[in-house]
Amino acid sequence: MEEVHNYQIIAKRLCNRCKKPLDDNDHGNRKAHPDCAKNYKKQHQKEKYQIGNTAKLMIQKNEAVAARLYEMDKQKTGIPFTYAMEQGFRFDCPTFTRKHLNKTVNMFDHYGYVLETIKGEILIFIYYESELFSID
Repeated sequence: MEEVHNYQIIAKRLCNRCKKPLDDNDHGNRKAHPDCAKNYKKQHQKEKYQIGNTAKLMIQKNEAVAARLYEMDKQKTGIPFTYAMEQGFRFDCPTFTRKHLNKTVNMFDHYGYVLETIKGEILIFIYYESELFSID
């Protein structure tokens, strides 16, 4: 009489990154080769923080430009919008707002600005954080 054996076929586990077989002696919960997992994490971190890094660099640059403009306009007479742009000031930079004397100041980090139109000319007024008393 012929003996029938029911063997269970165990599928080879594949790396979820490179799709090559994982070592049979690896931990059962392992889903990727150590190098594949490390490279994936490195790539993911780079993609995840790329936007944050871009915003940080833009804020740092605007802070430097704002500091120069602030020194130029201590009397708060305003600086022409076009001059600020020529100096590298970016108005598409991420900001948060603070209220100061019924004005909304767009802040980067330590410096902020307000745009006003006076006699048909758009002027920028730069503020340092110590000048602002009430916070939104």
